[in-house]
Order: sequence, then C-alpha cells, then structure tokens
Amino acid sequence: MDQALLDSATLRPLRADDLRLANSVLLNAYHDDPFFKAVLPQDDYSQRLRAALREELHELWQRQQPLFGIFAGDSLIAVACLLDQHYPLGQTRFWNWRLKMALGSGWKPARQWMAREQAVIDQYQLQSSWLLQFIAVAPSYQHHGFAEQLLPMVQQQAAVNRVEKIATLVYRPELFPWFRRHGFLPIFQVNEADVTATVFVYGG
Repeated sequence: MDQALLDSATLRPLRADDLRLANSVLLNAYHDDPFFKAVLPQDDYSQRLRAALREELHELWQRQQPLFGIFAGDSLIAVACLLDQHYPLGQTRFWNWRLKMALGSGWKPARQWMAREQAVIDQYQLQSSWLLQFIAVAPSYQHHGFAEQLLPMVQQQAAVNRVEKIATLVYRPELFPWFRRHGFLPIFQVNEADVTATVFVYGG
C-alpha cells in the first residue's frame, strides 16, 4: 500500500451520495456478524442484511447522526456510524424505522435489534455518549493501517463535540485487543437471540 495514500487519508462526514458505497463496505464487514447471522432468515440472508444496513444508514443520515468516512481522494476507505445521546434506541425507536426495517429484513429481526439496544440502555446510561453502531474498512484497504487511523479519528471527533464516552457492542472476541489498544474497556455483556456481545466503553 502506498504510504502517501495512507498519509493523505482524511475523515469527513458522509454525504447522501456516499451512502451506497458505505452500505457496500458495511455489507462486506458484517456479512458474518454473529448477531445478524442469528436473527436474519438464512434463505435470503444477504438480501435481508443489505436491506437492514441500507435502512439504518439512511435513517441515521436523515436524523443527522455522526456518520464518518475515511477518504483518500474520491475513494471511500472506511466507515464509522454513530448514534448521539439524543437518538431514540430500543423500544423508543422511531415508528418509521420499525416499518422500513420490518419490510426490508422482517419484523422479528427488527424486534430483536430493538431488544439488544434496550438491553444496553437498561444497564448503561448513554448520556454524553455516542454509540458506535458500525465500523468497517473496505476489503481492498484492509491490513494496511487504515483501521488504526479510524478509531482515533472518531475519538477526536467525539472530543470536538464534547462527547465524554463512546460505547459499542463487540461480538467477536478476536476484536477485543484492538478495542483495548484504543482505550476501550469491557463493561458488561448483553445477550439477544442467544448471541452474547460485550459492551466496550471509551472515556468517562
């Protein structure tokens, strides 16, 4: 990987015309996610996952949530999608989100999505916090240092916005050291659809 490309990478908010590419990046990264594998129908799994990610991305963008991309020129290299402390989670999710998610991925997966969020907010107060919903690096740019840039850039944005903490659900134990290396600490676990996630928190 060209070091100049790595050095030229910059973080900026996603625009409407970035969402299609962002959805593709997330689809690749979350295709084998344990939660989605457990809750989405397997017969048309990829289609349901694509629909779920698309609806979530569009909803967060319309609600002006913190959605960031790392870009080198016009190339989208990595994506981080966050929810601020004012965004309704769990059983308070917007009704239009529930309808669109039910139509795209099914009502049962939508309910289980809300249930896992509810399990988080039942145990942890998200005031002055962002929830890191998705984070991913495009396949052709993986293992070249961009992942190491992404979390520090998000943390810097949190500091600029006076956000004290960033929380995230981590399903894969192999990712625990990466989050720890960037200052995230495991706080508690939640279980939905017989899949366990560890909630990591940065700051505070």
